[in-house]
Amino acid sequence: MGQTTSATPDIRNGGFQLKVSARGALIRAVFGSNLMYWAVVLSGNSPLWFSIVTVPALVMVVRAIVLVRVTRKLQSSAADLGHWRNVRKFYWLDVGLEWGLIGVVVFALVRLGRFDLIPQSFGVIVGLHYLPLGKIFRAQQYYWTGGVMVTVALGSLLIPGGYIRNVVGCAGVGLTLWISCFAILCWISSASKYPTNE
Repeated sequence: MGQTTSATPDIRNGGFQLKVSARGALIRAVFGSNLMYWAVVLSGNSPLWFSIVTVPALVMVVRAIVLVRVTRKLQSSAADLGHWRNVRKFYWLDVGLEWGLIGVVVFALVRLGRFDLIPQSFGVIVGLHYLPLGKIFRAQQYYWTGGVMVTVALGSLLIPGGYIRNVVGCAGVGLTLWISCFAILCWISSASKYPTNE
């Protein structure tokens, strides 16, 4: 969900931003790790690569869980709560469309026997899902995340069909989620150093 785009976080009334950012980091850590594991599976199940992926996956997931627990008790300003009330139906509509499209597209691709296009389809749908979030939460970071995901997913189609194309598709989208998760975790860590007035 939302996060401020300023270099120095202003959290005088930012409990809401910290809470939703921590949840967003957890979602990105989990789905990014899932895609990274799929990249390893598609590349041949190397135990070494499973171990390499597991280290950052665990660090980010555990750190995000800790931050979700720590930030959930923070107070949200009246302005933030009012903004959330105004945008939440659009947020849930965006999320519902994302999951609905993923289900329909994956079902169609399986019926057509085009398993090779599932990673790219997933990357494009999830990437497009981030673009409305940039407007909903007024945060440039969502535009960057969505744009990079769509570009990576479509760019992987330039690779001739085969497992390498799907490894690149999964790893590219997974790394995009990991990098954005890492950026959010760093932002929350720096924001938490500033005193609040709440």
